[in-house]
Amino acid sequence: MEYVAIVKTLDSLYTEAANWLKQIRKNALTVVVYHRDSDGVCSAVMASKILKHLGCGSVKIIPCDPGTPAITPPLMRSLSELQPDYLIFVDMAVDQDANPLVMIRQKYGTKIIVIDHHPASMDLNMLDITHINTRFADATAYLPASYIMHKIAGKISAELAKDYSWVSLIGTIGDHGIDNCQDLVKDFSSIYGRIASTQKDFSQTKYGKASEYIMSAKASDEDGIETARIVMDRAINVDAFLSAQTLKEWHTEMQAIIGRFVQNFEKDSELNPNANIAIYTIKTDRRIESVVASIISDKFQRMTIVVCRESEDRIGCSLRNQRTAELGGLVKASIAGLKDARGGGHPQAAAASIRKSDWVAFKNALINNNTRYPAPLKK
Repeated sequence: MEYVAIVKTLDSLYTEAANWLKQIRKNALTVVVYHRDSDGVCSAVMASKILKHLGCGSVKIIPCDPGTPAITPPLMRSLSELQPDYLIFVDMAVDQDANPLVMIRQKYGTKIIVIDHHPASMDLNMLDITHINTRFADATAYLPASYIMHKIAGKISAELAKDYSWVSLIGTIGDHGIDNCQDLVKDFSSIYGRIASTQKDFSQTKYGKASEYIMSAKASDEDGIETARIVMDRAINVDAFLSAQTLKEWHTEMQAIIGRFVQNFEKDSELNPNANIAIYTIKTDRRIESVVASIISDKFQRMTIVVCRESEDRIGCSLRNQRTAELGGLVKASIAGLKDARGGGHPQAAAASIRKSDWVAFKNALINNNTRYPAPLKK
């Protein structure tokens, strides 16, 4: 059962985060850890812009490990080596296991803030860790981390937020959140002009293409996501970001690969019509399961789409359902009892990673549980 924190307003959460960032000592080491997707990259870039605006001179930005947006042993080793004075997590549900955070805080005296929008497992504020999650103000809110960073930036400088609204916009498009973030669209339009208003329309613009570039970079190279972040951090606008030759080449290559898998979905997937779920295993060394699942889900919006990919001794799965299922709960129920299984997410999008030896049990659990987790009612 999810922990329900003391209710706060969204505005108070943004103010709290801004005040936390303002108190960072200028020459102290600040480390930002971000999720390896479009929303995570853009959130990290916004964090970089905010810290630069505040005059923070010693900042290191690193992505989470490729397999999971959690504090894994390799990430823990990196943080232990760095021993940061301040630690910022963006777009990462690290509250699922608070033990590493507590250890870092106690061992190194690190001040920690978690800025996230995933359904919360617990309130880290109880552990003297600043936890900013929009679900604390509205449990049904779907507000991507890039949008949250835009609102936090606005509490520090209205001009800063508007000037880099194109960055927040790209991440919000990538996390399918535009329709819930119309004030971001308004801020963006006041600077760059009104080119679209809905998620569907924005996804067809160059800003939607920029989000695709980020995901292609992630799939093409283990360090690709960091390459995309660095390019975006240095870019003066979206056109400069899209002009990066390496990102262009990765995107062209990935679009061809992704297109083939999307085309073969109906032929090669395992369809379970009674449970309203389709399970599709793709064979590739590229991390494209989330992109493939999203594209297929746009066509089959009332079905749970599960795209799986084998990697060494594990199977990673991305799940999408835009209308009829609560996928975060579905995944957590389906990995229950499986050793070394990880998973969770949002009502419309979730992910899981399991051992190959548990595949049959996990797949059967997904099929059996799918109809037991209906989508939450929208306001």
